[in-house]
Amino acid sequence: MNYYMADTPGRLRIESPTLKGEACEAGKFHDFVMAIPGVSSVEMKPIIGSATIHYDTSRLDHTRLIEVLDKSGYFDHLHAKTPDECLEDGIEKVTEAVVQAIESDL
Repeated sequence: MNYYMADTPGRLRIESPTLKGEACEAGKFHDFVMAIPGVSSVEMKPIIGSATIHYDTSRLDHTRLIEVLDKSGYFDHLHAKTPDECLEDGIEKVTEAVVQAIESDL
């Protein structure tokens, strides 16, 4: 499993291998994030290792939130893919498949 993040103002969705599986770890993460000033709610999906964090943009900047998650060890933004990067990867795979199909027909 890789790291992933999608951010819109007031909502940060992350996927992290540290959040996958154990409900106990998910509970610790939930409590940790809820203690961050400006966070209003956290939705956990430990089966897939994701969390959606809702926060007040007037009290908390997404950059600071990601920084806190990085320092905590729950997340690694340097290895996280964004939706755009996932889309690019998908387009690249489709392009490679099309090229292979065309070459095999020649």
